[in-house]
Amino acid sequence: MNRFQYLRMRLVLTLVCLSMPYAIGCSGKPKALDMGGEDGSQVASLVEDLNEVKHNPKKLAECFASKQGTPDSKKLNKMAFYIVGKPTINGSSATCKVLAEDAMSGNSLGEQEWTFEKVGEGWKIKTAPIP
Repeated sequence: MNRFQYLRMRLVLTLVCLSMPYAIGCSGKPKALDMGGEDGSQVASLVEDLNEVKHNPKKLAECFASKQGTPDSKKLNKMAFYIVGKPTINGSSATCKVLAEDAMSGNSLGEQEWTFEKVGEGWKIKTAPIP
């Protein structure tokens, strides 16, 4: 083996060794947050989904238990919503704290307690007080 082949083989082995941690680290699934069970996870997902559909009045209405409880999409679209802690599940009703932020500046607008109700196999927002 000449010097060029030796250096080439050493370079290849070095690249393989350096890339292994990235390959191993990227292959694992991200760990899901503990929301207290399946119902808690569904409630948390509903709050996350609200951020994706808040600009669309029709999809927004699908997140709420009643059309009367649906806030104005123009007002909601100026905010971002984040669940705080774990939802409290009590049969077919649930509550959780939700943090509202100004979507443009990221400034906190405060936390409010939202209520949810189970409809079929999923959850809907019953009340969503916003600042």
